Amino acid sequence: MLLPRADSPPNPFRTTLCVLAAIAVAGLALGWNKGELPRHEPAVPAAVAPMSADRETSPDLQLYRAIIADVRNGRDYYDSAEEHIPRFGFPIGSPLNWRLPTYAWLLSCLPNKCWIQAVLLLLGIASLGLAFAAERIRHGSGPAALTTLLLLGVFRWALDGEAYLAQEVWAGILLVISVSAHALGATSPRWRILAAAAGILALTFRELALPYCLVAGGLALWHRRWFEAALWSKGLALFTALLVWHVLEVQERVGVQSASGTGLAQWLRCGGLDFVLLTVRMNGLLFAAPAAVLWLYLVTSLFGLAQRHDETSRLCCLSALWYLVAFAFLGRPENFYWGLVYAPLLPWGIWPALSVLVAREGCAPKKQLAPGGFEPSRS
Repeated sequence: MLLPRADSPPNPFRTTLCVLAAIAVAGLALGWNKGELPRHEPAVPAAVAPMSADRETSPDLQLYRAIIADVRNGRDYYDSAEEHIPRFGFPIGSPLNWRLPTYAWLLSCLPNKCWIQAVLLLLGIASLGLAFAAERIRHGSGPAALTTLLLLGVFRWALDGEAYLAQEVWAGILLVISVSAHALGATSPRWRILAAAAGILALTFRELALPYCLVAGGLALWHRRWFEAALWSKGLALFTALLVWHVLEVQERVGVQSASGTGLAQWLRCGGLDFVLLTVRMNGLLFAAPAAVLWLYLVTSLFGLAQRHDETSRLCCLSALWYLVAFAFLGRPENFYWGLVYAPLLPWGIWPALSVLVAREGCAPKKQLAPGGFEPSRS
């Protein structure tokens, strides 16, 4: 039996595991009783809050429903929004308080709200199917089932009351499609076209998808996939044009707002770990979970994504980190439904983390074989 030499190098896996354990313990201590749901009314995220049969639809969803109905009847989106936003109790002074018109334009093309939910459900089922197929190719059926199960936390909001009217739900499901297609791009470059199209469409639904799109476009450019990089660039240019036009339309109605606290500053709250854990709840499977579970899920996912060397894992990891840093500074407690935009990224890291933590190969260095495939003799 060989004993380890005194001057043998430290096991990098054990070092990583010790660092991860320290981070987890520190996070559990700092996050104790953090990330609690807001206790004032409404006590759940206004845009995608769980609805019960005897509870009124939240003001956000009533607003979206009224605007979609107006646009369906031929009314201009901005005229309708100018009337309904203050009517439902929301500030109107800054263009940031007005949602992009994409949702109203597209959803008003459907005959009624049943059609809207049906289309979203079909889109969600397709996204889960793509995710399962992508993960099955990369890791096998078992890991694919686990990842798809965790992604059900995004899909569940399409089944919850009238949450299908919220733009975050559409953006979240579109990002599931984008990440899945990006992973399938390793088998055929044509999937990357779908990844870019779904990502840009999510961005036009909700501008919070911008970090994901920038990272995806940057990775395509870094790897010199010029056609894919051009797709992302053109999509981002289209979004920029839409955003500029949107701001001009709003300013034409409300004027240039100069009062403090009406622009981006109204969301600058520096919520730190508290707000970050709140956003993690937007995986519906974790909505009622204690803070310790939220933190362990977050750390485990980021560890798994960082361990993988494929481009899709890098995309999810870099995008998720961008969101986490941003949400440490931006966002009021009632805005934690923003977390639905990055909820599609974290499930992809859970299986890689578990496989590393339980694999025997991670606990001891592999044996080195001689050129002929034989184990070298030991004296």
